[in-house]
Amino acid sequence: MVASIINCTSLEDADAVLIGAPYERGASFGRGAAGGPAAIVACLDRQIELFERHSRTEPASRYRIACRMLHDIGALPPEAMVERIAGAVLRSDGFVVLLGGTHSVSLGAFGAHAARSPARDVTVLQIDAHLDLRDDDSDYNDRDPGPYAHSCVMRRAREFGFQTCSVGIRAYSRSEYRYALDERLPVFEWGRGAEPPVDVILDAIKTDRVYLTLDVDGFDPAVMPATGTPVPGGISWAYGTRLLRELFLAKEVIGADIVEVAPAAGSGLTEYAAAQLCYDIVCYKLLKRDGELVFG
Repeated sequence: MVASIINCTSLEDADAVLIGAPYERGASFGRGAAGGPAAIVACLDRQIELFERHSRTEPASRYRIACRMLHDIGALPPEAMVERIAGAVLRSDGFVVLLGGTHSVSLGAFGAHAARSPARDVTVLQIDAHLDLRDDDSDYNDRDPGPYAHSCVMRRAREFGFQTCSVGIRAYSRSEYRYALDERLPVFEWGRGAEPPVDVILDAIKTDRVYLTLDVDGFDPAVMPATGTPVPGGISWAYGTRLLRELFLAKEVIGADIVEVAPAAGSGLTEYAAAQLCYDIVCYKLLKRDGELVFG
């Protein structure tokens, strides 16, 4: 039986902290993202192999990895949810991976990191099918539109002052397209020609410090089918995991989130893949911190 990757109960002593944010208020299509964090954590418990095959190491045997689930945020209005998550991230001394929930939860992490250091020195690297650059969601939500929708997170990232780089994009509105053009944002679309070499993406990131926000719909639905707003096409598993390895070699990743897992009955593929990405991210960060990140 594979041991649990989560091996530490003290958040203060942990090298890395996973924060579960089971929040799906404002989901625009499929529901179920509130179940994503628990499903990912369940896969991290006795499903994911401790041995990380690319680095030929077993980080869970040497690093302390803790988990905190924010069970009380589901009923909160968006502004309060963002504040609650920001506070949880700021109170965590270890490297934080936030597990959503809809993409709106990333706003809490953005706020926390902007409070810690100048946002202009950080690029938010977005893996996603959508640009998420709407100013609000009023064009498709006539019940309670607002600026905290999951389709607005990268617009808010820009307002915090972060640089951005978007990868895997293949769905956006006319207004988002115009905003990206006007702001000269680096956007790498999928399905409009050949996939860009990974080094071209990394060259588009002009800061050394990077925050990674990973919406699972950025991947091909063959890899990540259980998500609220799936889009055909997308990043292959081989390409996406190679991008992560090269990112951690080249940059200082200060935090990450994995969002929009909406578990579907009869298939554990999406949450398993998300859990593998989560473990990879934690492994690469801690090995890089200790000057030991080498891929064989």
